[in-house]
Amino acid sequence: MQDRRALSLKAHQSESYLPIGGKLPPQSPGVGTRPCPNSPVFRTGSEPTLSPAVVRRVSSDPRAGGALRGSDSQLCPKPPPKPCKAPMLKAPRSPSTWLNSEANYCELNPALAAGCDGTARPPFCAQDSYVDLLTAKQNGGPAARNSDTSYLILDDNDGAKPWEPLPTQRDKGQEDEGTFVTPLLETASSFKPNDLESKLLPPENKPLETAMLKRAKELFTNNDPKVIAQHVLNMDCKVARILEVSEEMRKNMGMSSGLELITLPYGHQLRLDIIERHNTMAIGIAVDILGCTGTLEDRAATLNRIIQVAVELKDSMGDLYSFSAIMKALEMPQITRLEKTWTALRHQYTQTAILYEKQLKPFSKILHEGRESTCVPPNNISVPLLMPLVTLMEREAVTFEGTDMWEKNDESCEIMLNHLATARLMAEAADSYRMNAERILAGFQPDEEMSEIFKTEFQMRLLWGSKGAQVNQTERYEKFNQILTALSRKLEPPPTKQAEL
Repeated sequence: MQDRRALSLKAHQSESYLPIGGKLPPQSPGVGTRPCPNSPVFRTGSEPTLSPAVVRRVSSDPRAGGALRGSDSQLCPKPPPKPCKAPMLKAPRSPSTWLNSEANYCELNPALAAGCDGTARPPFCAQDSYVDLLTAKQNGGPAARNSDTSYLILDDNDGAKPWEPLPTQRDKGQEDEGTFVTPLLETASSFKPNDLESKLLPPENKPLETAMLKRAKELFTNNDPKVIAQHVLNMDCKVARILEVSEEMRKNMGMSSGLELITLPYGHQLRLDIIERHNTMAIGIAVDILGCTGTLEDRAATLNRIIQVAVELKDSMGDLYSFSAIMKALEMPQITRLEKTWTALRHQYTQTAILYEKQLKPFSKILHEGRESTCVPPNNISVPLLMPLVTLMEREAVTFEGTDMWEKNDESCEIMLNHLATARLMAEAADSYRMNAERILAGFQPDEEMSEIFKTEFQMRLLWGSKGAQVNQTERYEKFNQILTALSRKLEPPPTKQAEL
């Protein structure tokens, strides 16, 4: 009775009195599934149970059943093991064997114990590293686990699983659906002017050929503004990779839309192409106005048609990208200085002039301030405003003199943050823009010649010729800015005392 009270008292004492090396109860001969029965021994210390460097053995201390006082520094340096679920492993022939990384993994799995002691070893237990074991697992070999618990979803057996494709399906290339492919870093522009197969342009042409300008102007004038806007939207969606994105192109991009790609570092070339198309379109529209060497009424009619196309792009197509290109052309100093032309527009096309001043210009300002979400429903946009983002990401250095209208504002820092926030939302809603574009262009049948004049390659060849189209962007734009200035002064010569542009 006293011995029982003493043991009970020791069990409720602090950790300084811990029994060690208690005798194990005899194993029942009828039980064969649990080689190591539960032990009443308390575990002491924080040493891991599974150690690759120490072989556990039950203590044979003659003081078994006694208590050691922790304050007297009499704790056992090697506490007894935690009750095991697997049979005791065979001790290695030498302690150095346990320093091998292979032995560490073999210790955790009894099935590999035979291979770690130098005898027969499975073919997948490699001698060099655990990487070989993973490779063997990927090739169909069995995998080792440090637990006897069996989970069906984790088992790598040879049986077919309902969620796995059949071997015939994998042979057809469906195994690549879940495989990550490194995106391709594009280094060349998608615009190749000299490779353009054109029905309107000869194989080699000079800049601003009169016959070509006249034909392009006829196509632009003789078609309805909505039809023109549809052709423009169709080409914009191809350039921005919103529509008609092939499977190979998606694999090369690493995503399904160019609206995501332009927000990433390796979307550099696509951003340059978007800048190229935007600037080329703006210059082409300016040439369309300044190339009217006829009467003042002809220039007013051309200006009226361009504003009508801008209205269709904004309201019907939801193409803010090309809308901003037209507004950029109309706000060029070479166009705004044509006072006689704008006066003729107000007299002959009063509603168009009012629409431009009261709606289009304020809307353009809102766009470039990053506040389009306040006035444009997202389900009406097919191509978002791209230029502020690509301009910010492609600028090589900080410029204190803003090159864009929104950078000349006192709140330019806040506006920049608005554009960056809009870019994140744009990447997330890429699928919505694609579905909007498909809905707007449903049933659209493009005209071959109309589609050609809105191709970027055609516009580059028309403006700079077959040779000049290969020149660097900055040089081409600077030279053409001088050409536009000369054309503007020829149409409406400045007063003798007026300062030069």
